[in-house]
Amino acid sequence: MNNVLTAATATPSRSLIGKKLRDLRKGRSLSQGELGRILGLSQSAISEIELGQSSLSAEQFIHVLKFFNVPASHFDPTPGDTGGAIQKALAAHGANHLAEDPNLLPSENLARVDSIIREALVSGENPRALTALAPVVIRNIGQINLAKLFVQFKDYHLENRYGWLLDNILSAIDLALGAAPSRKQALALTKAATVLRSHRDRVFGGGRSQEAPFEDYLGLPFASPKTKQEVLRKRSAISEAWNILTTIQVTDFAAAIQESHVPDAH
Repeated sequence: MNNVLTAATATPSRSLIGKKLRDLRKGRSLSQGELGRILGLSQSAISEIELGQSSLSAEQFIHVLKFFNVPASHFDPTPGDTGGAIQKALAAHGANHLAEDPNLLPSENLARVDSIIREALVSGENPRALTALAPVVIRNIGQINLAKLFVQFKDYHLENRYGWLLDNILSAIDLALGAAPSRKQALALTKAATVLRSHRDRVFGGGRSQEAPFEDYLGLPFASPKTKQEVLRKRSAISEAWNILTTIQVTDFAAAIQESHVPDAH
């Protein structure tokens, strides 16, 4: 088998890749045999990979990324401060409640607001960065290529994350409008809601969601079975509809809108 990461990244060790794969598998409550059947491998082969005694082929590695909805950087031991770069970019594009690190250089990959949304949602690790997408989207609604974003998330097999984000922002806008905002803010919120709702209905249909094939994790590390059951009981109706396992609520998005003092939309 080919060692799939030696050429593309900083050559993480087999043992690290194996540990990451084991954590992903346990997070989904899968046995080694069940994961093996998904990847077309035997239980013993999965055991060897998790112990760092063997490697995934390139095809199997891609299958792992798609099945667990994680980027390739999940397996990279030296990815750099991606989270800090995302937070800095979010703050620069309207999430005024986030503090920027003055020592962190902006990333060229995060120069456009579309890229910020994509990177924050694909990373999916920082709840505060995820909820900060609400004021960023509202402030920049006229600059975002929503159709292109949808196609990209569909290509990543992450369209459920995208639908989850749209529904949370729309519900958060409803909460913000119900709090009697200023006329200027109400106009910005209404404009964003109109654009987002039209786009959401066009790409996902009038219904709440499509059937999500498996649970996706956002804003929290891969949970133990006990923690997972607790999150399942407490997750929002939107998260349940999109089959997202997260503690993030609509009120968290609404708080981000309020804290960032969204004055207008571009």
